[in-house]
Amino acid sequence: MTPLPAFKTFRSVLCACLLGAGSLAIAQTQPAPASNAVLSIAEIESKVVAQGITIREIELRDLVVEIEGYDAKGNEVELLVDRRSGEILSRKVEKD
Repeated sequence: MTPLPAFKTFRSVLCACLLGAGSLAIAQTQPAPASNAVLSIAEIESKVVAQGITIREIELRDLVVEIEGYDAKGNEVELLVDRRSGEILSRKVEKD
């Protein structure tokens, strides 16, 4: 007894779906790109110094660095810097 043509088509579609699902599962197990890469303290320090800040203290807090120091005018400053981009998230200036 030979299978009906509709069954052959169904079987072909089922195999294709199963093969597709298998490749999908493989793709999902590959490691994600390193989106949580952070800059080193030296890299952050050089970015901040290039903006005219004299650093007095650096404190790490997960993905943020807190920097205390002085700006070019001699004002005391506190900076919060994103460790992933080097972007200054917050700048607090204490004028004397």
